[in-house]
This record gives sequence, C-alpha cells and structure tokens, in this order.
Amino acid sequence: MFTNQDFEIFNDPTLAGRMQLIKTVIDPKFEQLAPLIIDHLQQPNGALFYAHVAKHLRRHKNPPVDTWVAFSQNKRSYKAWPHFELGLWPDRLFIYFDILDECKPSVQAKMAIKDLTPKLMALPAGYVISNNHGEAKTMPATPANITAAIQKFDQYKHSELVVGRSVQVGDPLFDNPAELTATILATFEQLLPIYDQVMNNR
Repeated sequence: MFTNQDFEIFNDPTLAGRMQLIKTVIDPKFEQLAPLIIDHLQQPNGALFYAHVAKHLRRHKNPPVDTWVAFSQNKRSYKAWPHFELGLWPDRLFIYFDILDECKPSVQAKMAIKDLTPKLMALPAGYVISNNHGEAKTMPATPANITAAIQKFDQYKHSELVVGRSVQVGDPLFDNPAELTATILATFEQLLPIYDQVMNNR
C-alpha cells in the first residue's frame, strides 16, 4: 500500500531516474490494487472494467509530474471514455472520476451535464472538484464550486470535469494500509452513481 515515502520518487529530477522509480515502486502497487478496485466497480451484468497503468510514453525530456492507473470499460484506452483514476501528485494521492477533453463531445452530445448536479451535491464532505486534470489544484466540492465547475465545463471548449477525493502527504491514513484501502474503495463506490449516469446517457 502507498506510504509517505512513495512521494519521494518525485524528488528525482531526471526522466530516466523518475521513470525507473515509477515502474519499480509505484506501478506494482497500482497493479496489486487494480483487481480489488475493479471488483468494487464491476456491476452484475455490466460491461467489464479494465485497468490502464500510465506508461508516460510521450515523455522524452521532462520527468512525469504525476502518475496514475485509470479504470475504464474500454480494453484498449481510457482517455476517450469517462473513467476513474487513482494516482499520485507530489503532494497527494488522488481518487477521481474524470471526463476529459477527449471524451467531452460524446458526453455533451448525449446529456446535459447539469443533470449531474444532484449527485455531485450529494457527495460527502471532503470531496474536491476541478476543470483540469492536468493540474494538481482543486476546489472543495461545495455547492457554489460544483455549480461553477459545471458552468465552466459547459461554456469552455477544453474545460474538463474532475471530481473525487485526495489524501495529502503526511495524512495518518498512510500509516494505516487497511484504512487507506478502505478509503480508496469507498470513494470509488461513492463516485460510481455519477459514472453510471454519464454512461447510461452516453
């Protein structure tokens, strides 16, 4: 399970060094957790989920600023589909549901994103929301911020929708593997109704 020491991989300033640490320290943890997460996401008679561990193949000079495993119902890819992500920024572990730029047109063609508002508003305290998956910065998922994020998603072509929970470096959860695992699984389960509504209308 993830520990506070895992975030030290981001201290390596080189592409080769950081990639080696991601592959040997972080990716095995993603691969170990993936079957358990899929088991919690999978629904009776539903399409299968697949895990996609980030390979960072487009990185040729600068080291990755974050790393993740994504879960989608497409065996070959995830960015063009609404999906879930578990990953690390240098200062946090994140557990998110994403609608990225690549899949935004297909989602907007089938549903009004404002229809997600009731489910987003029903999320427990401590959730965050964002319009850009490529930045670590998020906002608390308050009613005002949810409304603003949905409006921005609708109005700006390259605006995305990211919602979920993060665990900051130094959080006591990193000293309790069982509790951290339970938090990760509970977060995905709480995000699943949002995913289901998007996919049922997609």
